[in-house]
Amino acid sequence: MTEKQLKPWDPRPVNPLGDSNQNVIFNAVGEALTEWEQLENACAQLFAVLVSANQKRAYLAPAIRAYGMVSGAGIRQQMLVSAAESYFSRRKGMAQKQEAELNGLMKEYSKFAARRNEIAHGLVQRVFLTKRGVRPAAIGIYLTPSFYNPKKFKNEQLSYLYTSSDLIFYRQEFTKLSLRIGGLKEKMQIKRR
Repeated sequence: MTEKQLKPWDPRPVNPLGDSNQNVIFNAVGEALTEWEQLENACAQLFAVLVSANQKRAYLAPAIRAYGMVSGAGIRQQMLVSAAESYFSRRKGMAQKQEAELNGLMKEYSKFAARRNEIAHGLVQRVFLTKRGVRPAAIGIYLTPSFYNPKKFKNEQLSYLYTSSDLIFYRQEFTKLSLRIGGLKEKMQIKRR
């Protein structure tokens, strides 16, 4: 029997040794969240194309501003999918391929949003290995869920323990997705000219 193949958006397997310095995790959290914001910028620009907004001054475009007023990745993803349905219903040919590409990208975006939330709402703390009758031993510093979060802390078990290398992995995946969304936006803009 083979192990389940991990997808890039799946929680990373726990590294048995955490980081020795909390600052590397703090830095990695900041970099990952900044890259997520770049991803959101790419989505906002794609949304503007889908609603046929004027792209000459994209940072002021009403569509981009409206996209930014919505909080929650799930709702923004629904906005993109809904706008895409209308956009592609008026276009034929290559548009079907682009619509399928957009739908695939939005599914990935939705799955990565869970990792973004873990990163944004995690705690940086030292983790100890405990065994009955043995003095607890520190195994390192990790990004962990808050103890008050019942979805991420069940039956005395943490749902994730991320090291800086895990956070760097997610940052890189956010970058890849952002670039792919930006590439789709560029292809769609070329078609419109």
